[in-house]
Amino acid sequence: MVMNILRCGAKKKFIVLNIEHLQDYASSDNLERLKEFLQDYSCELPEEKRQNEYLVINTDEPYAEEIIEILKRNGHWS
Repeated sequence: MVMNILRCGAKKKFIVLNIEHLQDYASSDNLERLKEFLQDYSCELPEEKRQNEYLVINTDEPYAEEIIEILKRNGHWS
């Protein structure tokens, strides 16, 4: 089961996969299954949700606390 609270205290809402890690460590069979899953999942989403893009910030970066404060000030911290 996936933990639902991040070390920095936020509720976990997303799963982030590093593409380079996938290419380096996942089998070709697993990559193919992941590709099929993501295609199926994407097809189920409403069109407006398919256009969303996200920025990812690693919590061990020195500027992470600044980003967290910005998110909190703008009501985007859970």
